[in-house]
Amino acid sequence: MTDTRFVVLVGIAALFVTACASQPSPTAPSVSANLAAANVSARIKSSASCTVDIGATSHPLPALHLLVAWLNVSIANNGSSLNCGQVNSLDAKLGNVTSKLDQDPPNFDAACGASTALVNEMSSLVRRGQLATPAFPPPVPGGPTNVLAAAEDLNQHWCDAAHGGLTGPR
Repeated sequence: MTDTRFVVLVGIAALFVTACASQPSPTAPSVSANLAAANVSARIKSSASCTVDIGATSHPLPALHLLVAWLNVSIANNGSSLNCGQVNSLDAKLGNVTSKLDQDPPNFDAACGASTALVNEMSSLVRRGQLATPAFPPPVPGGPTNVLAAAEDLNQHWCDAAHGGLTGPR
């Protein structure tokens, strides 16, 4: 199990580097980043009974897929004690965020509200010691290093976009 987690963590780190560092902009991800995220999620699903899965998206949303991968690693961490109902709640909230961002054009205002609900639930679970926050290599210099920080960062991005501060999804 430790070897599997190491492989998953290395895969996620490589995924973040591929998705974030090599992209010309946050709105132009590569197909390989999405495929790699799907592979990481599939590996985690095989080792955990309850996981988060947003499925395929019509538009490339690599940062959201990577958040899902980090969340699944955090859920599977020995320091987490979530039951399937709590995981399903996180999954539903992420599904709601996904549906808002996967529109044409993305509904950033609704994504801001939906991701705020997700961050609030994750924060509560972390505070109660039920959701572990293992450290990951930052996807970009100065970037987030755990799942809660990543969710907060993306929430801020989508809320900024809702208020005219940014132009595209991550």
